Amino acid sequence: MDTIAKRYAEALFALAKEENAVETYQKDMEKVEDIFHDQSILQFFSHVAIHDEDKYQVLNQCLKGQIEAYVYQFLLLLIKKRRIKYIVLICHQFQNLCYEYLGIQVGKVWSAYELSQAEIEKIQEAMSMKTNKKVLLKQAIDPSLIGGIKVEIDHHVYDNSISYKMGLLKQELLRK
Repeated sequence: MDTIAKRYAEALFALAKEENAVETYQKDMEKVEDIFHDQSILQFFSHVAIHDEDKYQVLNQCLKGQIEAYVYQFLLLLIKKRRIKYIVLICHQFQNLCYEYLGIQVGKVWSAYELSQAEIEKIQEAMSMKTNKKVLLKQAIDPSLIGGIKVEIDHHVYDNSISYKMGLLKQELLRK
């Protein structure tokens, strides 16, 4: 399954590079992923009893003109080849290729409560300066942190949470 997704993602990525439109294709594939993340939509397009022409017609009504022509044709190809069921995996693989090409590191920021977009952007900016690469962070909520944040980028963890500091304090007190 992963091999299939990787091959299709690499093919689309090669086309995106050839067209000098990596960022445009990336945004289009984000839209596609958002749409196909809904299981009912994915089931409709994956169902073998529904004729391809009906699927093409629905896709045409929903996406034609809203995404690049090659991305649209790519979706039609996936339907024709009965590979549309892998579209979410293909989107993930494609995003990873784009991030690597654009020099973006993707990470995760954990906090005890939901952060505002401005706070996330400040953290991204600080982490970008620390890593010398552009950083894109996805948010996760972890109430056990009590306060502060924990950031993971490329298997490196930067922990500035209260629970981590309390753990360090406990270790220090137990040593004495």
